[in-house]
Amino acid sequence: MSTTNKAQDRGPDGKLLRKYRRTYTPNFASTPRWWRKLFMTRPRWRENRRACKRVLRGVDPDSLILPLGNCKPHKYYW
Repeated sequence: MSTTNKAQDRGPDGKLLRKYRRTYTPNFASTPRWWRKLFMTRPRWRENRRACKRVLRGVDPDSLILPLGNCKPHKYYW
């Protein structure tokens, strides 16, 4: 049950009173999205694409070193 959906929590115009509005602050403890995409996601895409292209060109798949599925980056933002 909502605690801010009652008649006493609303003003005369029917809008929620200011003291009940939540402000969301950014989480500065996490890694920024632009950094994750640039240094974690895109390099993995590149490595996977290179491996697929080499297999299509005729290189033996058993001789290739494929990128690991879940590896952490060597550089961290913080």
